Amino acid sequence: MSNDELRSASDAEIDDAMKYASPMVLRGLLYQLTGDAEVVAMPPGPSAKFGVGKEMANDADADLLRAKGAAFLKHYRDGRTNEIDIGPTDRLRQSLSLTAGHEIPEAELHIWQEEAAFDRWARGVHWQGGTPPKSVQNFKVAVIGTGISGLNVAVQLKQAGIPFTVFEKNPEVGGSWYENRYPGARVDTTSRGYTHLFSYDYPYEYSYSPRDHNLRYFKWVADTFGIRGNIVFNTEVTAMLWDDGTAKWTLESQGPSGADTAEFNAVISCVGFLSRPQLPVIDGMESFAGDAFHMAAWPEGVDVKDKRVAVIGSGASGYQTTPVIAETATHTYLFQRQPNWCLEDEIYLKKLAPQAIWLDRNFPFYSNYVRFRVGALMSPEVAKLGTTVDPDFVDPHSLSAVNKATRDMCVSFATRKLGSRPDLLEKMIPNFPPMASRPIRVDSDYSVYDALLRDNVTLVSDPIEKITPKGIVSGGVEHELDIIAFATGFKANDYLWPMEVRGRGGVRIEEVWAKDGPRAYLGAMVAGFPNLFMCYGPNSNNFGGFTVVDLLELVAQFSLRCIQGLIENGQRSVEVSDAGYWRFAEILGDMERQMIYMDPRANNYYQHGGRSCVNGPLDIRRMWRWLNDPAGAPPAETDAGLRPYFGEDLVVR
Repeated sequence: MSNDELRSASDAEIDDAMKYASPMVLRGLLYQLTGDAEVVAMPPGPSAKFGVGKEMANDADADLLRAKGAAFLKHYRDGRTNEIDIGPTDRLRQSLSLTAGHEIPEAELHIWQEEAAFDRWARGVHWQGGTPPKSVQNFKVAVIGTGISGLNVAVQLKQAGIPFTVFEKNPEVGGSWYENRYPGARVDTTSRGYTHLFSYDYPYEYSYSPRDHNLRYFKWVADTFGIRGNIVFNTEVTAMLWDDGTAKWTLESQGPSGADTAEFNAVISCVGFLSRPQLPVIDGMESFAGDAFHMAAWPEGVDVKDKRVAVIGSGASGYQTTPVIAETATHTYLFQRQPNWCLEDEIYLKKLAPQAIWLDRNFPFYSNYVRFRVGALMSPEVAKLGTTVDPDFVDPHSLSAVNKATRDMCVSFATRKLGSRPDLLEKMIPNFPPMASRPIRVDSDYSVYDALLRDNVTLVSDPIEKITPKGIVSGGVEHELDIIAFATGFKANDYLWPMEVRGRGGVRIEEVWAKDGPRAYLGAMVAGFPNLFMCYGPNSNNFGGFTVVDLLELVAQFSLRCIQGLIENGQRSVEVSDAGYWRFAEILGDMERQMIYMDPRANNYYQHGGRSCVNGPLDIRRMWRWLNDPAGAPPAETDAGLRPYFGEDLVVR
């Protein structure tokens, strides 16, 4: 055994750590490692599928699972075996089903195994024959951005041995997590699901990591996988121009040394869609004498202590920052046009117990099954129940039975917090159903609701009339201020802006998107733009199960494997056919019409011109199959007529 920490652990330390183990994780993991049939008969509790309530139906079973886990770990500690493998592969489907709380179909086992990260490099390039051809050195890839997608693409390119350069407009990696430093900034996806597959076992300290911890992880990825040398910092790509003759992209950029150009065989844009701040147009904005800035550009060194602060906006950043600012500011004003639903989470602000992190390090495959469990709790079936309309369900406030249950839960939480202030409660209940807008995850103990009850916090729901040198006028009242922070979101529907992007024949990408907004085949490709791929492109904000990062990695995998196919086949370019591009649009539209987020009562970036340009409603299992092997042998069967393969929907030259 190479783990000195486990070897030196006492029985008492192991027993203590096991108190923090997930019974559902142990249920599958112990069966996989030991074949213990007794765990199979233990019935799961209500949270087995939905994450609410107890994991096991019987407390005694939960205790027994932890005792079995402790016994296994002590036996492993005392044994002479240095390493332990995953065990018989024919147990995997049942063991994963036991942790999921539902049966994993045989036909889907490979998808779920990948989600468990047994192979951390599963979503990368796998060369025919195991090694890249010599011609790989002649194929150069540009990556734009070092957020979670850009880092993933860079690491995978390095792992594959494909030459690449990453352009980053900031002086450090991290993308939006570098830029967003406002008080209270925090991820609203569980940290286990906000991690690359190749670093599934990264030791996060929080269930939901604050901004500084997310940025620390991004820096760790860049350092650990040795990609900093490929990143050109403080350099912004201003234009991308395709040349039919050379079958290459010319990238124009602006950096510390001025303007520059470079040629690449392919471009993978990872700029995301929540990267360009959106400021409102308010009369008198330029006249304000204090500090005013967008939340995504919070200046370093700005201190709200003893200041009068306005937060304009009720999205994630507005609701996250208000309770933090209120703790030290003289007075905080939250200006809100429309309230948002808040999802209560008992552990949102809490650190993970050290014992839980100890289990990740010392219990074989525990972190794999925890990651898998996160995916199972956000399975495609669960996602569909929570995000789609039931046309037979009749209710003025909600659109399905599950949607009503979610609304009732949110209203109950708000009432518990604000019941003593009916005036506030009324203003904090949205007039649209949950999931029509992005709900805000908040902590049970302290959130925007608690902040609104403070004497030094005022909720302002009257429209803003103007900004003056002294403050903000709303409802005829001037609120005097020292700081105005605009939590007004991003230019979410302006994909690739402000870059100039010209494809085949010099056509600008805005011309292709003029009909009804940005679109992309499988979230990745646009007809007429060869060898241009997007990660977190149009319609890839995942609503189809698992996490957003899962879909981003699958789209990146598709892009990388298209590039792999070009290199191995000696071809120069690949692009989606016009027919394939619009066929996918039809599939997307059919599903989108069933989605709660199309409810017209909500006012947010989810909708744009009668459709959503950002959200991805398709079942992630369908996306997994479509995005898996573009250069491989096409299967005989088809899914809704989509054929994402070389020589079919994908035109190669």
